Amino acid sequence: MRIGFFSGSETALFSLSRLDLQQLRRERNPHSETLHALLDQPRRLIISILTGNELINIAATVNAAGIFVTLYGPDRAGVVGILVMVSLVLLFGEVTPKTLAVVNPVRFTTRIVAVPMNSWVRLVSPLRRIIRFASDRLTTWIVGEDKGAENILNIDEFLTLVEQVAQGGELDATERALINNLLEANETEIVEIMTPRTRTNFLNVKMGVVEMVEQFRSYRHTRVPVFSVHRDNLVGFLHAEDVLSLLAEGKSLADLTPMEILHPPVVVPLTKKVDEMFDFFRENGVRAAVCLNEFGGVEGFITVYDVLSFIFGDISGETRGSELYQEQDINIYEVPGEMKLTDFNNLTHFGLEDPRMTTIGGVAFRYLDRLPRIGDRVVVEDVALTVLEMDAHRVSRVRVAKVSAEGDLGSSAPAEAEDSLISPEATDTTGTARVSGRTVTFRATAEEGSSDSTADTVSETTAESVTTGATQSDPVEKADPNPKSRPKVRIVS
Repeated sequence: MRIGFFSGSETALFSLSRLDLQQLRRERNPHSETLHALLDQPRRLIISILTGNELINIAATVNAAGIFVTLYGPDRAGVVGILVMVSLVLLFGEVTPKTLAVVNPVRFTTRIVAVPMNSWVRLVSPLRRIIRFASDRLTTWIVGEDKGAENILNIDEFLTLVEQVAQGGELDATERALINNLLEANETEIVEIMTPRTRTNFLNVKMGVVEMVEQFRSYRHTRVPVFSVHRDNLVGFLHAEDVLSLLAEGKSLADLTPMEILHPPVVVPLTKKVDEMFDFFRENGVRAAVCLNEFGGVEGFITVYDVLSFIFGDISGETRGSELYQEQDINIYEVPGEMKLTDFNNLTHFGLEDPRMTTIGGVAFRYLDRLPRIGDRVVVEDVALTVLEMDAHRVSRVRVAKVSAEGDLGSSAPAEAEDSLISPEATDTTGTARVSGRTVTFRATAEEGSSDSTADTVSETTAESVTTGATQSDPVEKADPNPKSRPKVRIVS
C-alpha cells in the first residue's frame, strides 16, 4: 500500500492543471493551499516522492528476500523472489494506483495525498537536501548550467481560464475578443488580413507628377503603389503626407520626376504571421508593405491599419456599408464575398473551412471550378453558398445558409428564388463531386450557346481602407476554370 501511495501521488499531483487548482481555491477546499504549496516547488516534490518510493521498494525487496530464502532455500529464492515481487509491485505498486490517480486526480489528491504527502515532504527534508545537492552537481557536470525557462500556462488552459472569467462577469465581450485576437495573431498569416491586389488602386510611373497627384487625390487613400510596365514590378509608394507637403509649399509639380517623391517598396512573404508583421512595422518604421508570393508576384498589400484592426477590431470609428452582413435567420446570412472565413465562423456556428481559400467568395469560386455567375449555388457538406452579386470577375455578395434552412435541394422553392436572379434563357447544370475529400453538390447556370467569358463593364471603386480600390482582372484566389465553358458574367454595380 505504501508503494502504491507514492506512485499514485506522483501521477495525481502532476496531473493537476492550473485550472484544477484555481477551482479548488474558488471552492475553498481545505487542502487547496497545501496542494498549491507542494506544486509551487515541483523539484522538491518529485525528489521527496522518489525518495519515499525507492526506500519502500528497497525495504520490501530486502524483507521479501529473507522470507523467500527461508521458505525456498538460497538456490530457488532468487527466481521466486523476482516472479513474486515484480508481479506485486506492478499490480499494487504501479499500475493500479496510477490508474486510479489519473482517472480522477482532484479527488485522489484531496482525499488521499494532500495531508500525508505534506508531512512526508517535511520529514524527509534533510535527506532530500543531500540528494538534491548531489543531483545538481551531477546534472551540471553532464549538461552544463540549467538555463531553461519556468513552465508557463499553455494556450488551451489560458483560453479556458478566460472563458471561465468571462462567464463570471469579470471580463466583458470586448476584453475577451481582444485576448482571443492577441493569441490568434501568433497563428494567423497576413494573407488572411491583407488587401488583395484586385481591390487595390495603382499608379503608373509613366504618368507625370501632375497627373499622378491628381489621380492620387481621386483615390482618397493615404498610400498608393506605383508600378512600371506591369503591376508585379512595383517601384515605390506615393504617400499622402508628401503630396500635401508639396501642395502646401507651392512647389511646381511639373518640375519633379516621379522617382523624387516615391518611397521604396517594402516587401514581405505571404506566410508572415500577424504578430511578426506588427513587430516588423514597429522595428522598421514603415506603415505599409507589399505581400509577395513564392514566385515574386504581388498578391496584395498590408498596412499597420490592417494589423491593428485584426487585434483591436475596427479602429476607424466608422462602419463601412460594403462590409455589413444581413442575418435573415440564424441559419441564413447574406455577406460580402470578400468576408474572411475566420470572421464568418466567429459570427456564426457554421464552421465553414477551406484549406486553400480565405474568403467566402473564394470558396464558391473554388468549388465551381470556373468563373462564377449570379445564381450559381454550391453545397459544401451541409452549407449552401449562392452567388447573389458579381463585380466584374469578383464575387461581391453571397448567401450562406444551412441546407436544412433552405429546404430540400430538390424542392422548387429554392430553385425559383435562385432562378429569379438568372436570365430566362439560362440553363441549369447540377451534379456532385468529391473535392479535397469533401462531397460537394453544385448547381451552375450558363447562357445557351455561350462559350466565352465576357463582362459588360469593369469599373474602379474606392473604399475606406488604405489600399483598397480598383478591381483588377487577376484575382488572388485563382481557381482553374475551363476556358471553353466559362459563362457570361452579369456585372452588378
